[in-house]
Amino acid sequence: MSEYFLDTNIFMYAAGKPHEFKEPCISILSKVQSGELNAAIDTEVFQEILYRYHHINLSDKGVDLAWSMMDIGFDVLPVTKKVVEVSLYFYQQYQNKGISPRDIIHVATMMQNDIKKIVSVDRHFDIIEEVQRIDPSRLR
Repeated sequence: MSEYFLDTNIFMYAAGKPHEFKEPCISILSKVQSGELNAAIDTEVFQEILYRYHHINLSDKGVDLAWSMMDIGFDVLPVTKKVVEVSLYFYQQYQNKGISPRDIIHVATMMQNDIKKIVSVDRHFDIIEEVQRIDPSRLR
């Protein structure tokens, strides 16, 4: 069972231009690949990656990133009907606190798979009582 859930931004910063989060995110992905860190994502992470790169007219780069993600070695969790039901509950609870529907789906996936820690640069996860956000700089 996975101990951590990796938010989409971990992959985006690792693949992106120089930034304060680039090296910590690369380090996290290296630890997952080497087996030092047990992590998961859900299918929504792939959708977010492909959508973002499509939106900025870099579809080929998005596909390349998605393929390289497949080789890292984390669990890819499905977004099931139950996950959608749980996400609707969480969305009703957190919608007025600035949490996006996509991130709520991640939280619901985590809850359905007994994962309590999310690695993310997004501080809005700190609002969600059911999960603990870990800043990528702290897992280096």
